[in-house]
Amino acid sequence: MMSTLKESDLVLKVSKSVDPQKWDEGFYQRFLTLIFNNRQYQKEATEIALRYLNSGEYRSLTDLAKENFEKKSAIRARWNNNFESMHKDLDLSDKMAATLDLATGTGKSYVMAALSLIMLASKKVHRVLILVPSLTIEKELTAKFHEILTNEQLINSLGEDFVSPELLNGDSTLVDNSIAIENRNAIYSAQADRNSIVDSLKGYGETTLVLNDEVHHVYYSEQNEWKKFINDEGKHGINFKYVIGLTGTAYKSRTKSGLSNEYFSDVIYRYSLRDAIEQRFVKNVEYISKEDMPTDKKERWQVILNSHDNIASSLENTLGEKPITIIVTASTKRSDAQAKSFKKFLQDQRGITEEEANDIVLSVHSKPSAAVDRLKLLSVDNPNNCVEFIFSVSMLTEGWDVKRVFQIVPDEERAFNSKLLIAQVLGRGLRLPQGWNFEWGVPIVTVFNHEKWASNVKSLVEEILELRKTITIRVNPNSLYNFELTNIKYSSIPTTTETMKIGSYNLWEKGVKLPTATENDKSTIDMTDISTGNSHTLNLAFKHDTVDVDLLAEQLFSRFDDLEDKQFAEEYKHRWPVEKIKNMIQDSLIASGNNVITRTIRNAFLSSLNTIFRQGSKSVTYTTKPDDFFEVKTDKLSSETSDLSSFTKNRTLFYTEDFSSHLDDDLSKVSFDEILDTTSGYKQLKIENKYNFKTPQYGITVVGKPETDFLKYLTSPDVAQNIDSFIKSPDMNFYHFEYSWQKGSHHQNGKFNPDWFIKQGDLFIVVETKDDSQINDPDVENIGKNKAAVEHFNLLNEYFKKTNSNKRYKFIFLTPKNYELFFEKLKDRDVGNFTSELDVKLDV
Repeated sequence: MMSTLKESDLVLKVSKSVDPQKWDEGFYQRFLTLIFNNRQYQKEATEIALRYLNSGEYRSLTDLAKENFEKKSAIRARWNNNFESMHKDLDLSDKMAATLDLATGTGKSYVMAALSLIMLASKKVHRVLILVPSLTIEKELTAKFHEILTNEQLINSLGEDFVSPELLNGDSTLVDNSIAIENRNAIYSAQADRNSIVDSLKGYGETTLVLNDEVHHVYYSEQNEWKKFINDEGKHGINFKYVIGLTGTAYKSRTKSGLSNEYFSDVIYRYSLRDAIEQRFVKNVEYISKEDMPTDKKERWQVILNSHDNIASSLENTLGEKPITIIVTASTKRSDAQAKSFKKFLQDQRGITEEEANDIVLSVHSKPSAAVDRLKLLSVDNPNNCVEFIFSVSMLTEGWDVKRVFQIVPDEERAFNSKLLIAQVLGRGLRLPQGWNFEWGVPIVTVFNHEKWASNVKSLVEEILELRKTITIRVNPNSLYNFELTNIKYSSIPTTTETMKIGSYNLWEKGVKLPTATENDKSTIDMTDISTGNSHTLNLAFKHDTVDVDLLAEQLFSRFDDLEDKQFAEEYKHRWPVEKIKNMIQDSLIASGNNVITRTIRNAFLSSLNTIFRQGSKSVTYTTKPDDFFEVKTDKLSSETSDLSSFTKNRTLFYTEDFSSHLDDDLSKVSFDEILDTTSGYKQLKIENKYNFKTPQYGITVVGKPETDFLKYLTSPDVAQNIDSFIKSPDMNFYHFEYSWQKGSHHQNGKFNPDWFIKQGDLFIVVETKDDSQINDPDVENIGKNKAAVEHFNLLNEYFKKTNSNKRYKFIFLTPKNYELFFEKLKDRDVGNFTSELDVKLDV
């Protein structure tokens, strides 16, 4: 069985068994052909939903879910063979409820229209209530429905007696043969008060079809007002029966703080983004897989603007329209601030007025500050519209129908940190531009993401949601192999050394050491085509701001006036007049191969003055002092959870014959069964004699060959009989102490969690395992770990001597090259005199 599941594996299959006396599937074929034209997926989605609602095979969503749970192994695997777990995840299990997952930009509106009209024409319902998440969507959807309802050919194909339904909005009374499109918030706020729509639904819930557009929104509210309304918790006498949700982002979180990466459990039809791209119903997607973008905000804007202009040039001879770049931010405040900043940047770059910049750049969100720009958004797709850049908020992007979006820029990671948000953001750029001719090629939307988000973008668009299958291993709190370790609580004592300043500093004697820079620079960006996987490289130019020598010399000279000691100020002015400073600047530029002063070089000159503002030098060093010695018990080891997929890579499970009986959760039991399937390629090793597995841990997972080989030695019969017990320590939150190492010119601090603790009588052997490459080229971080560990365990041993304890600790950095010798010493109970090659190398 696969260790990961695709969303398509989780779609509920609706039976094709239909009693024609209850539902005639062929009756509305002409209507479906007319409304959907060549979009077969829309027709399939509609037919499946209608068959589910009307065939009589199902009394509720529970029936459909149970049928699929019994027939589909993937669904059983997702819910760990526990139908109750699945049932709890179904929000409206007692109703004829379900979700249609149709990729953004593929025409959900037409599916909603078809469902509404056929359910009304067939007399299965008398009213339709369509709930949408915003006024923008309400307006757009109403316009589309009006267009459909005024199409006589379409309406006539629904039957001779069918009368076009009344289209309602706002606080209207629902009547028979009507379709009401309403902002969900208006319904929610009306539940406690009187409202025409709510009042007119009383007693008619079972003959009303409820359609939830962008249904993923209903899972954001902690109170879940949508569910309260559908379930009529306000006791308005409404009992809805038919509830269909539609979305292109069928993800939710199971927890209040969780990211929206969980696929809906009630999806009955799925048309994926990949399908839509391959069948040319939406644009293709390119994303950044590697880049060396500048970090300066203004220079980064230049690269993005140049990319936008390149796209514009390519559209001149095809579409004849300017592209739109959307910049997605995480908040309305950020959207406004970034738009304001970008307008100023654009004025400088293009030499345009503030008024022109305001027409080209919009900030669109739901707050009052964006009211004017929201109005401008309505005409964005009009011919020759001048809007080119739209700043928006990630969670408020539904409802746009802007078709000339060709570039999307996530402003910060929070705007791109879940599959739901990525799908929403991409959705804004997927719609095909009006009048696009595929003889020009497939239109592409460029996602100008940060390189580190590339895997997120790729995983979403490839439509593979890896629902984690895991195995969790506990410690046996009652095991005879448990033992106590001693750790130390430290305090840091600062020691400050001061050196007083005497006289003035020797300034600029050898000029200023400068980095080499140029005015014109370029950013190299690798773009990956999501549908083919092919990559190509973009070189996008940008220009650094420059400063002339005269201005910089004046700035440097004026800094002397900022000195508190005016005597020194006059001394520096006398020694360094402006002309002499200019000569120093020129000499420094020549020496470094520079002919312009960029901002980086200017900052280097300004930083060179820092020394004259020192009143002396001060250095602070810290020494650690043991405050307290405390016990750490192995029976308090936390449970360890590992992804099942990791056992096909570099993780190995060690276990004994009793292991499966100590797995508490269904998911772990299912995962362990898969690990035992030798055809699946999972790495596992059974210790045949459980008495050689002298650990309180029911099982141990190790990562990489050094750890795997070490544990094989440790559980061999001749080693096992010479030790009392051992544990594999977790990577955090058990036994740790602080260490530091030099990273560049700065000290970094971290917490060291050694790998192994072995008890042999009163001797506790602590081992950190690494690969042999560390002997020749050790990481600086390991040097810091070794120094801290040696000091830490020496302090412990001194403490034991003072307290007349026989306990001792021995710490070793060990690689496979020395395993055999180490275990020989261990068997001889002579590890106290063992030193590894890596110990020697790290002792610097």
